[in-house]
Amino acid sequence: MDIGFFLKDRAEFIRYFYVTAITPFIQTMDDIENQVEPYIPSYSEDSEPSFLTEWIDAKSGLETCGHHALSMLASSLQLYLRAWVDRLDRYHGMTFEVNFKKKGWFNGYCEIFKEIDLDISVCPANLDIIEQIPLVRNRVQHPEQLTTVNVSHSKSDLNKYPNPYFVQESELSLAAGQENQSWLFPPTIAPSKEKILGAISNVEQLCSWLEAEYLEARNE
Repeated sequence: MDIGFFLKDRAEFIRYFYVTAITPFIQTMDDIENQVEPYIPSYSEDSEPSFLTEWIDAKSGLETCGHHALSMLASSLQLYLRAWVDRLDRYHGMTFEVNFKKKGWFNGYCEIFKEIDLDISVCPANLDIIEQIPLVRNRVQHPEQLTTVNVSHSKSDLNKYPNPYFVQESELSLAAGQENQSWLFPPTIAPSKEKILGAISNVEQLCSWLEAEYLEARNE
Protein backbone atom coordinates (compact mmCIF):
# COMPACT_ATOMS: atom_id res chain seq x y z
CA MET A 1 0.00 0.00 0.00
CA ASP A 2 1.29 3.44 -0.93
CA ILE A 3 0.89 5.10 2.46
CA GLY A 4 2.47 8.32 1.20
CA PHE A 5 -0.23 8.66 -1.44
CA PHE A 6 -3.03 8.22 1.08
CA LEU A 7 -1.48 10.73 3.49
CA LYS A 8 -1.29 13.32 0.71
CA ASP A 9 -4.87 12.51 -0.30
CA ARG A 10 -6.10 13.10 3.24
CA ALA A 11 -4.08 16.32 3.49
CA GLU A 12 -5.63 17.59 0.27
CA PHE A 13 -9.12 16.89 1.62
CA ILE A 14 -8.35 18.68 4.90
CA ARG A 15 -7.13 21.67 2.92
CA TYR A 16 -10.28 21.61 0.76
CA PHE A 17 -12.58 21.15 3.76
CA TYR A 18 -11.02 24.00 5.71
CA VAL A 19 -10.91 26.57 2.89
CA THR A 20 -14.51 25.75 1.93
CA ALA A 21 -15.85 25.72 5.49
CA ILE A 22 -14.40 29.09 6.52
CA THR A 23 -15.78 30.99 3.53
CA PRO A 24 -19.19 31.95 4.99
CA PHE A 25 -17.69 32.99 8.32
CA ILE A 26 -15.11 35.24 6.68
CA GLN A 27 -17.82 36.70 4.45
CA THR A 28 -20.02 37.51 7.45
CA MET A 29 -17.17 39.19 9.31
CA ASP A 30 -16.22 41.22 6.23
CA ASP A 31 -19.84 42.25 5.61
CA ILE A 32 -20.25 43.45 9.19
CA GLU A 33 -17.01 45.40 9.12
CA ASN A 34 -17.88 46.98 5.75
CA GLN A 35 -21.56 47.55 6.61
CA VAL A 36 -22.91 45.44 3.78
CA GLU A 37 -26.59 44.41 3.73
CA PRO A 38 -28.08 43.14 5.96
CA TYR A 39 -25.43 44.44 8.37
CA ILE A 40 -26.14 48.15 8.08
CA PRO A 41 -26.18 49.67 11.56
CA SER A 42 -29.11 51.83 12.61
CA TYR A 43 -28.69 54.94 14.71
CA SER A 44 -27.94 54.10 18.31
CA GLU A 45 -26.35 55.81 21.28
CA ASP A 46 -25.15 52.45 22.55
CA SER A 47 -21.34 52.34 22.71
CA GLU A 48 -21.30 48.67 21.69
CA PRO A 49 -20.59 48.14 17.99
CA SER A 50 -23.53 47.02 15.89
CA PHE A 51 -23.80 43.30 15.16
CA LEU A 52 -21.06 42.50 17.66
CA THR A 53 -22.70 39.20 18.62
CA GLU A 54 -22.94 38.14 14.98
CA TRP A 55 -19.30 39.06 14.38
CA ILE A 56 -18.13 37.12 17.45
CA ASP A 57 -20.17 34.08 16.39
CA ALA A 58 -18.63 34.19 12.91
CA LYS A 59 -15.14 34.47 14.40
CA SER A 60 -15.82 31.49 16.66
CA GLY A 61 -17.05 29.55 13.64
CA LEU A 62 -13.85 30.41 11.80
CA GLU A 63 -11.71 29.21 14.69
CA THR A 64 -13.79 26.05 15.11
CA CYS A 65 -13.13 25.15 11.47
CA GLY A 66 -9.44 25.45 12.26
CA HIS A 67 -9.83 23.23 15.31
CA HIS A 68 -11.49 20.51 13.25
CA ALA A 69 -8.91 20.78 10.48
CA LEU A 70 -6.06 20.36 12.98
CA SER A 71 -7.83 17.42 14.62
CA MET A 72 -8.15 15.68 11.26
CA LEU A 73 -4.54 16.52 10.46
CA ALA A 74 -3.32 15.05 13.76
CA SER A 75 -5.29 11.86 13.14
CA SER A 76 -3.94 11.58 9.60
CA LEU A 77 -0.35 12.00 10.76
CA GLN A 78 -0.84 9.43 13.53
CA LEU A 79 -2.30 6.92 11.07
CA TYR A 80 0.57 7.51 8.65
CA LEU A 81 3.27 7.06 11.31
CA ARG A 82 1.59 3.89 12.56
CA ALA A 83 1.54 2.51 9.00
CA TRP A 84 5.19 3.56 8.48
CA VAL A 85 6.32 1.62 11.56
CA ASP A 86 4.01 -1.34 10.85
CA ARG A 87 5.70 -1.63 7.46
CA LEU A 88 9.05 -2.11 9.18
CA ASP A 89 7.58 -4.94 11.23
CA ARG A 90 5.66 -6.61 8.39
CA TYR A 91 8.37 -6.54 5.72
CA HIS A 92 11.61 -6.21 7.66
CA GLY A 93 10.98 -7.94 10.99
CA MET A 94 11.71 -4.83 13.04
CA THR A 95 9.69 -4.51 16.25
CA PHE A 96 9.71 -1.73 18.82
CA GLU A 97 8.58 -1.33 22.42
CA VAL A 98 7.50 2.24 23.10
CA ASN A 99 5.19 3.59 25.81
CA PHE A 100 3.10 5.93 23.69
CA LYS A 101 0.82 6.87 26.59
CA LYS A 102 3.73 8.12 28.65
CA LYS A 103 5.64 9.91 25.91
CA GLY A 104 2.76 11.01 23.70
CA TRP A 105 2.33 9.37 20.32
CA PHE A 106 4.43 11.79 18.29
CA ASN A 107 7.35 11.65 20.71
CA GLY A 108 6.92 7.89 20.81
CA TYR A 109 7.43 7.62 17.07
CA CYS A 110 10.42 9.96 17.32
CA GLU A 111 11.91 7.46 19.79
CA ILE A 112 11.51 4.75 17.17
CA PHE A 113 13.27 6.92 14.60
CA LYS A 114 16.19 7.26 17.04
CA GLU A 115 16.35 3.49 17.47
CA ILE A 116 16.85 3.02 13.74
CA ASP A 117 19.35 5.92 13.52
CA LEU A 118 16.99 8.12 11.51
CA ASP A 119 17.76 11.76 12.31
CA ILE A 120 14.37 13.39 11.98
CA SER A 121 15.82 16.78 12.89
CA VAL A 122 17.27 17.14 9.38
CA CYS A 123 13.90 16.80 7.65
CA PRO A 124 12.66 20.00 5.95
CA ALA A 125 9.48 20.24 8.04
CA ASN A 126 9.17 22.48 11.10
CA LEU A 127 8.94 19.92 13.90
CA ASP A 128 7.95 22.52 16.50
CA ILE A 129 4.79 23.21 14.52
CA ILE A 130 4.08 19.52 13.99
CA GLU A 131 4.54 18.72 17.68
CA GLN A 132 1.91 21.31 18.57
CA ILE A 133 -0.76 19.80 16.31
CA PRO A 134 -1.55 16.85 18.65
CA LEU A 135 -1.54 19.23 21.62
CA VAL A 136 -4.22 21.33 19.93
CA ARG A 137 -6.27 18.23 19.15
CA ASN A 138 -6.13 17.16 22.80
CA ARG A 139 -7.32 20.57 23.96
CA VAL A 140 -10.10 20.75 21.37
CA GLN A 141 -11.38 17.27 22.19
CA HIS A 142 -11.31 17.88 25.93
CA PRO A 143 -12.61 21.41 26.58
CA GLU A 144 -12.69 22.59 30.18
CA GLN A 145 -15.16 25.49 30.12
CA LEU A 146 -18.93 25.19 29.64
CA THR A 147 -19.31 28.96 29.38
CA THR A 148 -17.43 29.44 26.12
CA VAL A 149 -16.71 27.65 22.86
CA ASN A 150 -13.22 29.14 22.83
CA VAL A 151 -10.39 26.74 23.64
CA SER A 152 -7.24 27.85 25.44
CA HIS A 153 -3.73 26.46 25.57
CA SER A 154 -2.93 24.53 28.74
CA LYS A 155 -0.29 25.65 31.23
CA SER A 156 1.81 22.56 30.51
CA ASP A 157 1.70 23.26 26.77
CA LEU A 158 2.75 26.86 27.38
CA ASN A 159 5.66 25.70 29.52
CA LYS A 160 6.88 23.65 26.58
CA TYR A 161 5.98 26.20 23.91
CA PRO A 162 5.98 29.71 25.43
CA ASN A 163 5.30 31.12 21.95
CA PRO A 164 2.57 28.80 20.67
CA TYR A 165 2.09 28.67 16.92
CA PHE A 166 -1.70 28.43 16.88
CA VAL A 167 -2.47 31.70 18.63
CA GLN A 168 -3.56 35.17 17.55
CA GLU A 169 -0.76 37.61 16.87
CA SER A 170 -2.47 40.16 19.12
CA GLU A 171 -2.19 37.78 22.08
CA LEU A 172 1.46 37.11 21.31
CA SER A 173 2.07 40.85 21.33
CA LEU A 174 0.45 41.17 24.75
CA ALA A 175 2.65 38.41 26.15
CA ALA A 176 5.75 40.01 24.64
CA GLY A 177 5.01 43.11 26.70
CA GLN A 178 5.03 41.17 29.97
CA GLU A 179 8.07 40.49 32.10
CA ASN A 180 9.74 37.23 31.02
CA GLN A 181 7.11 37.06 28.30
CA SER A 182 4.63 35.42 30.69
CA TRP A 183 0.93 34.89 30.04
CA LEU A 184 -1.54 36.66 32.34
CA PHE A 185 -4.24 34.43 30.87
CA PRO A 186 -3.86 31.29 28.75
CA PRO A 187 -4.11 32.34 25.09
CA THR A 188 -6.90 30.95 22.95
CA ILE A 189 -6.24 28.46 20.20
CA ALA A 190 -7.13 30.69 17.27
CA PRO A 191 -5.22 29.53 14.18
CA SER A 192 -5.25 31.79 11.15
CA LYS A 193 -5.78 30.49 7.64
CA GLU A 194 -2.08 30.89 6.90
CA LYS A 195 -1.14 28.81 9.96
CA ILE A 196 -3.61 26.05 9.19
CA LEU A 197 -2.32 25.76 5.63
CA GLY A 198 1.23 25.96 6.94
CA ALA A 199 0.58 23.10 9.36
CA ILE A 200 -0.82 20.94 6.56
CA SER A 201 2.21 21.67 4.38
CA ASN A 202 4.61 20.80 7.19
CA VAL A 203 2.93 17.44 7.77
CA GLU A 204 3.16 16.73 4.04
CA GLN A 205 6.86 17.64 4.05
CA LEU A 206 7.59 15.38 7.01
CA CYS A 207 5.78 12.40 5.51
CA SER A 208 7.35 12.90 2.08
CA TRP A 209 10.77 12.96 3.73
CA LEU A 210 10.00 9.81 5.72
CA GLU A 211 8.89 8.04 2.54
CA ALA A 212 12.08 9.03 0.76
CA GLU A 213 14.20 7.84 3.69
CA TYR A 214 12.39 4.49 3.79
CA LEU A 215 12.74 3.89 0.06
CA GLU A 216 16.43 4.81 0.11
CA ALA A 217 17.14 2.45 3.03
CA ARG A 218 15.12 -0.36 1.43
CA ASN A 219 16.95 -0.09 -1.86
CA GLU A 220 20.46 -0.04 -0.40
